Amino acid sequence: MKHLCLLIVFVFCINCTKDSKGEEKAFRYPEAPSIPVKETYFDTIINDEFRNLEDLKDSTVQKWFREEGEFADNILNKISGKKELIKKMIEYDSRKSYKVSNIQITEKDEYIFLKQRADEDIARLYYRRSFDSEDELLYDPKNFKPDLGNTYVINYIKPSWDGSHLVVAMTHSGAEISEMIIIDMNTRESLPQVIDHCWPSDGGGVSWLPDNSGFMYLYYPEIDHTSDKFLKDMKSVLYKLGDDPKDLNIVLSRETNPELKLSPEDFPIASIQSKNDKYVFGYIGGATAYQDCYFAEMIDLDKGRFEWKPLYKKEDKVGEGVFSGDDFIFMSAKNKPNFRLLKTSMNNIDLKNSKELVKQKDDEVLSSFGITSDGLYYTTIKNGVQGKLYFKNNNKDIEIKLPETAGRLNIDFKGVNSSEIWVTSMGWKNDNTRYKFEAKTKQFTKENLAEEAEYPEFKDFVVKEVMVTGHDGEEIPLSIIHKKDIQLNGKHPTLLLGYGSYGISYRPFFSPTRLTWVEEGGIFCIAHVRGGREKGDKWYQGGKKLTKPNTWKDLISCTEYMIQEGYTSKDKTIIHGRSAGGILIGRAMTERPDLFAVAVPQVGMMNPLRNEVTPNGPNNTKEFGTSKKQVECKALIAMDAYLHLKKETKYPATLITTGMNDPRVIAWQPGKFAAKLQAFNTSDKPIVFHVDYGSGHGINDTKSKQFEQMANVFAFAFWQVGHPNYQLQKD
Repeated sequence: MKHLCLLIVFVFCINCTKDSKGEEKAFRYPEAPSIPVKETYFDTIINDEFRNLEDLKDSTVQKWFREEGEFADNILNKISGKKELIKKMIEYDSRKSYKVSNIQITEKDEYIFLKQRADEDIARLYYRRSFDSEDELLYDPKNFKPDLGNTYVINYIKPSWDGSHLVVAMTHSGAEISEMIIIDMNTRESLPQVIDHCWPSDGGGVSWLPDNSGFMYLYYPEIDHTSDKFLKDMKSVLYKLGDDPKDLNIVLSRETNPELKLSPEDFPIASIQSKNDKYVFGYIGGATAYQDCYFAEMIDLDKGRFEWKPLYKKEDKVGEGVFSGDDFIFMSAKNKPNFRLLKTSMNNIDLKNSKELVKQKDDEVLSSFGITSDGLYYTTIKNGVQGKLYFKNNNKDIEIKLPETAGRLNIDFKGVNSSEIWVTSMGWKNDNTRYKFEAKTKQFTKENLAEEAEYPEFKDFVVKEVMVTGHDGEEIPLSIIHKKDIQLNGKHPTLLLGYGSYGISYRPFFSPTRLTWVEEGGIFCIAHVRGGREKGDKWYQGGKKLTKPNTWKDLISCTEYMIQEGYTSKDKTIIHGRSAGGILIGRAMTERPDLFAVAVPQVGMMNPLRNEVTPNGPNNTKEFGTSKKQVECKALIAMDAYLHLKKETKYPATLITTGMNDPRVIAWQPGKFAAKLQAFNTSDKPIVFHVDYGSGHGINDTKSKQFEQMANVFAFAFWQVGHPNYQLQKD
């Protein structure tokens, strides 16, 4: 009976019409319930054909989502080559017997980190007394609430300044909202208190008090991601070790600080960056690159209430800042789009007339900085793909020669009282490598906690960094990765990855999983479209709100370049983006449906005009705009892929995904887009909507689920561009 049920589902989902050759021409999709709603936004009438799908608790809507999930699974699991692709990903992953992440170093040079063996689906927490000592297992997330049957993942760790205690946050099923435990490092035992209603990996983290007696974190009153109250009226609270977590000691919130005039969607984050700081940051965070910030004096802790005073506004375009004694040192793009480093006195705050420490560079973007006992270090990035390290010696900027070319470059410090600095570099073909830098000798020494692995399969891959002329003459950085000595005959499956929001850049990353695309004969491209910060603040502002069309027009330009140069053709192009990258993919394919063979928006924002009514929507109005203002409303309509779908149009094959536990992009956004696209598309290309009830936004997923999701994308794309090893198997 079980096999019969599965067969019935398959026949229902993939019943196709066929041409004279018996080949599949069309797909019969689960029928989406449609209750249209017509609304007027200022002078624009909008007909929303699938408004009813926004009610995720409606039984007919639930039924449709489940049927779409079955439809997708029955197709994706029948593409030949997918299982072999997953095996290859697993084999590459097992080249290292283990991987290390989230490295934390205490004052005593103790190492605390996450470690995941090749045969493990999740990482566990480990400790080293020093860099050269043996690993000691501190905590296994399998031991957290084992009776519930959830697979918990550690998504955040933070030791106290003296290393006596350690905060460990865990989540499951992609929900991201976490629960925190505290480990006493002397006994290696967890304290009895469990702190819930938190999300430290995305809410500013945990800030330990200077005396290590407790910490501050962001508290979320509502943790149901489908509730209208989710991501509303958050508050920073101070927790003292041993206290009852239910007794909230609020230090920053809309409720306790009405004088700050916070909005319900603001993220009020209280943060201490160093135990020696005299001041506390009060960030008013949100889904955008810049924010308002306040400060309070650390001595206010003794009073039990912080007196918050203004430090800077969004308009000051401060990217990063630290306190150094009575000085505030900060990066700013105000009037200098590539950023410069400035200093002002906390005794007389004057950002406009701040002292300039590092001038703006013409073709490099200041990306980070840090202060040691030796002085000031900073990093820059060019076009998002070439990192450099500098040391400020009096009035001279001295470039430090790196041991290898760095596409992605990160620096870590112990603090102003230490000379120690660690540099981590990575490239499209080069794995993450961590070095310790000796300031006196100018020497780099490898200090990888994880072993290195060899990937001879990638040795002959070629990386090209080119500039593509956009629709308005702007030069768009495009990274191209392919096999050596390929023929420019237009026959190569070409996948273009892009994002373009929040000032977030796609910096070079090494991913054997991604590189399997190239090994299978494809070309992998990263389009550094506007809306990111690859070319500074100007690049970010060029793809935001009213200028958002530049984002997808840049992707179109990059695709046309790849075709014109002979790498690929319209029948071989694939565009791929995640989250806010759904705007990029959705609008590119609706503006130029003829240009692409395949489109893959994963957990994508596909209906921005309606995003404001979602729990995470008001927070995103800072980045995309609000429907309550006419100019911004028009911009939202312009970037809304759902609204731009047209009847009787041939669209590319499309794989749309969602996670039902997604706290960032609610499931009905991609759901509505999938339903309308299936209804309006007249091509014989499949429109597949993959619904995952055990995942969220794709963050904190288990390793096996990550492999499965990437294999789905690659197998679907290869199938649709005619790769002989990836074809739909017939019963």
